[in-house]
Amino acid sequence: MKFGLVKTSLIDYPGVVAAVLFTHGCNLRCPYCHNPNLVLPPPPEDMLDAEEALAFLHARRRVLEGVCVSGGEPLLYTGLPEFLREIRALGYKIKIDTNGSLPQALKTLSVDYIAMDIKTLPEKYAALLPLSDNPEKGAGNLAAALRESIAYITGSGIDHEFRTTAAPGIFLEEDIPQLARLLQGSRHYILTGMRPGVTLDAEYGKTTPYPEETLARICAAFRDAGLDCSIRGKSGS
Repeated sequence: MKFGLVKTSLIDYPGVVAAVLFTHGCNLRCPYCHNPNLVLPPPPEDMLDAEEALAFLHARRRVLEGVCVSGGEPLLYTGLPEFLREIRALGYKIKIDTNGSLPQALKTLSVDYIAMDIKTLPEKYAALLPLSDNPEKGAGNLAAALRESIAYITGSGIDHEFRTTAAPGIFLEEDIPQLARLLQGSRHYILTGMRPGVTLDAEYGKTTPYPEETLARICAAFRDAGLDCSIRGKSGS
């Protein structure tokens, strides 16, 4: 388990001055992913091992309040629960970013904040799986796992947010009613625009993002459905 590092962030953990640790590797292949170096092998050469990351956090205890562990998909690593316990022992608050595909692993974590990405309706995730997976079997299992994670998060009492990158062709306005029902009981739902440019799928990176007025309309529809929805950042930023 190795980590990329952002030493100080004011935006990755709401209300908390935090370091961000990025793991390498992901079990999805979202074409709009703007961190392809964290998805595909080989991992970046400058990543820290766990001991180096903990040493940094130990030295920064008087500056930082929290640690956000992101990816990639950090829950792919079986050593994550123990690593988080070591972070907790240093006195930090902990936030985990996840795609929600591994609910059993998620339930083992002691964290203060969970951010789960919602790409589209769970039953439509087949297009986001690696080509080596069996699309029919993989998507069915994944949809059930995603729904389990959503139910766990909303009922856990842990502070949380669900968030969606409104990626054209993947996130569709026609799916809003079903998504809104799925996310009832959530504390926060965050929309953000797709970033063109450097993406996992270079061709998709040429896609024109939804304009700001479309994001505003989508956000309003979720609010009308009873969700605490807001927009983070601007489309294309």
